[in-house]
Amino acid sequence: MRQPQDFLRAGSKVFVKAPVSRMSVAGWRSIAQGKAADAHRAANSNSTRLGAAYDAVLNLSFAVLLIEGWRCTSANGHHAEALEAAAAIVGVTESVFDRVDAIRDLRNNQYQGMAPTADDVEAALEAMARMAPELLSYLARLR
Repeated sequence: MRQPQDFLRAGSKVFVKAPVSRMSVAGWRSIAQGKAADAHRAANSNSTRLGAAYDAVLNLSFAVLLIEGWRCTSANGHHAEALEAAAAIVGVTESVFDRVDAIRDLRNNQYQGMAPTADDVEAALEAMARMAPELLSYLARLR
């Protein structure tokens, strides 16, 4: 898996160096906590739940990247690169990252008019349960 500097060497426009903002990191953690709760709330639609599980991991990834002095632009591919780079920084296994990346694909199905199934939501919850603790643990060590 690649880190931000690896993406930059390959020509990516996703990452820029940025000063660490503890306020932003705390904000992303708080947003991720709310998204995780939304993902677990059975009364929410499958689309809401899957998107929330994905967003929880993405927001924690942004926090990890910022702690390391990186901010993401909105360049094409920024979600995929942010998730991979954060996974590489914290040392998540490739199999865990692959699960999260598969949820990114499922989430993007909405742009083709494909609604997520209950099984898709379960896969998203499992992926979040595998990667979010790794990201949170990394952030906790750097306080």
